[in-house]
Amino acid sequence: MAQVSSSATIALPLPAATAVHEHAHIRALDGIRGAAILLVLFYHLGNSVGAEFGVNSKLQVMAGLGWVGVDLFFVLSGFLITGILYDAKLKPAFFKNFYMRRALRIFPLYFSALLFLVLLRTAWPHLGLYGSSSDAWLWVYLSNFVIAIQGFGAFGLVDHFWSLAIEEQFYLVWPLVVFSLSRSAAMRVAFCMCLTAPLLRIALALGGTESEPAIYVLSPLRMDSLAMGALLALAIRGPDAIDIGKLKRPAALVMAVSAVLVVLIVVLTRSVSPHSLPMETLGLSAVALLGVSTIVLALSSPLRHVFEHKVLRWFGKYSYGLYVWHPILWVIIFHSDWARSVRAGSGGSDMEAMMLTVLAAVTLLLAFVMGSWHLMESQFLKLKVRFQ
Repeated sequence: MAQVSSSATIALPLPAATAVHEHAHIRALDGIRGAAILLVLFYHLGNSVGAEFGVNSKLQVMAGLGWVGVDLFFVLSGFLITGILYDAKLKPAFFKNFYMRRALRIFPLYFSALLFLVLLRTAWPHLGLYGSSSDAWLWVYLSNFVIAIQGFGAFGLVDHFWSLAIEEQFYLVWPLVVFSLSRSAAMRVAFCMCLTAPLLRIALALGGTESEPAIYVLSPLRMDSLAMGALLALAIRGPDAIDIGKLKRPAALVMAVSAVLVVLIVVLTRSVSPHSLPMETLGLSAVALLGVSTIVLALSSPLRHVFEHKVLRWFGKYSYGLYVWHPILWVIIFHSDWARSVRAGSGGSDMEAMMLTVLAAVTLLLAFVMGSWHLMESQFLKLKVRFQ
């Protein structure tokens, strides 16, 4: 998932009691991003191991809830982006600076991945994992609309770009809202978005199971996650800003209630999938509330020490690359005919084949991500100082 910045350094005018100062490096937010990408990686790794090796364990059931990491990314993006926009509202070149900094962060890796896909398709035309839809939709960040119509599998290796499309569509519209409206008016818009999205999901769900992909991937139906983060960012800013320390107890209550609702949905539906009727309607909003409350507690309570752990922050630093590359590489390593033939010819047991496959998948992913960061992404990020 696209990062707001490589270091989560933002102008966050929180009260002094929170021990977070203006322009401070907020390490806990890096850790939240790291937790989100670990959930997503755990989810896809568990699915791949289960599908390819027939493993069925309690650990995989837990991994099945890892999809909530994407929603946590959405909430965090809404929070960080809105804070950046509000703090820069009175500065010159508002739109130019914002969009240039976003482009320098997002586009090099995203379009490099698409070029890699083109080269892979040329070198390996019979891989059979590319999907049936035109790549053109990926280049203009509209893959989520295609998936809403055709279903998952439309883009094969890069189906997961639907979430990047949602974020990019948010970046196109939300700056106009923050720039044009007062803080209070923007908060009302965000609040309406929080209410409208679940109502739209419920309305579409009445259309039957064919609507499930649309419910999950269309921007208007997923805007509550982004809007909740945006609402929090605006609430703690401005002349009548709310002291985030005072939100600690309400956030803990919201977290508890939302967690109970998600657990009840899982128990009642006997499924951890986001595509059950209760989960894809009210459940997604509950998950978004979990994300908002996590941010509040990470900034105002001892929970921040958990998210400031260096391991979580390391994964947070490379989360965008990890998100972009992991399905592309893992689908090939786990599910291609080539990978299956290699495993079949290895002569080892199924357990040995599984362990070696997981090791190869993780090693290759880390190599790609580190190479991408140091050779390309970090070089473009150096240019962001020109657009302050």
